[in-house]
Amino acid sequence: MTLLFSRDKAFADAITAAFPNRSLEAFTDETRLAAAINRADTSGILFDMRSEPRPTRLLERVYIERPAIAVVLVLPSDNVGETGYCDRSYNWPVEPAEIYGAFNDIQREREAIASCGLVGRSPELASAARVVLQVAASNINVLITGPSGAGKEMIARALHARSPNPHSPFIAVNVAALAPGLVESELFGHERGAFTGAMARRSGVFEQASGGMIFLDEIGEIPLEIQAKLLRVLETRSFTRVGGNIQIKADFRLIAATNRSLSEDIAAGRFREDLYYRLRVVAIDLPSLARRKSDISPLAYHFLEERSRELKSGKLEIEPATLRLFHRYEWPGNVRELKNVIDSFAITSQSGRIRASDFEKYMMENPSRQSLLPVATHRTPESAEHQLIFQAIMALTNELMSLKRLIERELEKIRGGEPLPDSSAEKSYGSINVEDVERDLVTRALNQAGGNRKKAAEMLGIGERTLYRKLDKYGLK
Repeated sequence: MTLLFSRDKAFADAITAAFPNRSLEAFTDETRLAAAINRADTSGILFDMRSEPRPTRLLERVYIERPAIAVVLVLPSDNVGETGYCDRSYNWPVEPAEIYGAFNDIQREREAIASCGLVGRSPELASAARVVLQVAASNINVLITGPSGAGKEMIARALHARSPNPHSPFIAVNVAALAPGLVESELFGHERGAFTGAMARRSGVFEQASGGMIFLDEIGEIPLEIQAKLLRVLETRSFTRVGGNIQIKADFRLIAATNRSLSEDIAAGRFREDLYYRLRVVAIDLPSLARRKSDISPLAYHFLEERSRELKSGKLEIEPATLRLFHRYEWPGNVRELKNVIDSFAITSQSGRIRASDFEKYMMENPSRQSLLPVATHRTPESAEHQLIFQAIMALTNELMSLKRLIERELEKIRGGEPLPDSSAEKSYGSINVEDVERDLVTRALNQAGGNRKKAAEMLGIGERTLYRKLDKYGLK
């Protein structure tokens, strides 16, 4: 069942007529719509954002907390820029048949993603799934690009699962994890006595994967001298072991992946152009999680269910506020980081719930930890500087979000009629002014910390510099 929220009766009637078999139900009341969303048969919602007041909070809740529901928006004709919190959006006027077609398209995209064993709902993931379905039955080489942790191996496994021989070997090799001197032996095998320590003949990846698929992750790290031999194998489908002279037939399909710009490596002489085109018969690009945030909620729920089954300790839960924080975080470690966060918090949680306060702490700690890691980034000095600026902005944003939550909790106490710590503060809250609440929180933290600004900042969940700005703002120095 598809639900519609609109206060335009003519529009609601036209949309209802476009959906066959009365599969659409229209609402003008947001409370009744919210109740209907919880029905098991709700598969989609159309929000008419020309309505006043616009159901923005409900839209955010549905999109983040109920990712299985398809969301389509109808926007005012003068709306410009990105919308967010939807699978499709259309500026007014729009034909009812186009709206009906949008829900069908979304359903087909999600079925394609699920049929590949992937989790998410983003257009980028749907595009990758379409390519998988188109080329899985063939034997052509595929190059998957995208940052580390984005899920490139899952795309490779989807290609294997949808291939004519899904039960054949699937061998994944991370080239970056191999010592440079061992890459050739790992790929092609070696004969006894081929080098010091080669006590027996060893089959390489190309032999082990006979009739199946080889996934070479981080292909950009393969030594230049090995690239020529790999190219030869792709051209002739035969190779020799290290230290041997017998030609061995190679029966495999190669899927490669990289987080590097191979075109830049080619220009710098680090990667062979002819090998690049051999590998890139078909290309699949999987962007970072920050560029496909619509996948965050489906992935979070998926990882939570996996962890619940593994722990066998009852159903684990995640707070809606935590999901909203997930959507605001940039996930520098991509899908891998999201999974690690879910796994870690699920194990350490005493209540079985992943709380927003726990993730707020993680967000505040994470930017500084990233800036201290001595890793090779392959960035120019300019891009590295931009990254540092971005991290500083993220750290400040996270601090302000933490303070904002303290203010929101204080406002909830005030509106609920709970007594305040001192009567003078109570009088100043006559109109529940947010700045008054913030000033009082800062003052109370300083008093409780005995004037120690470092401790007060820690109590508020912000940095000392942010606290100094607040002291300046309210004349509390």
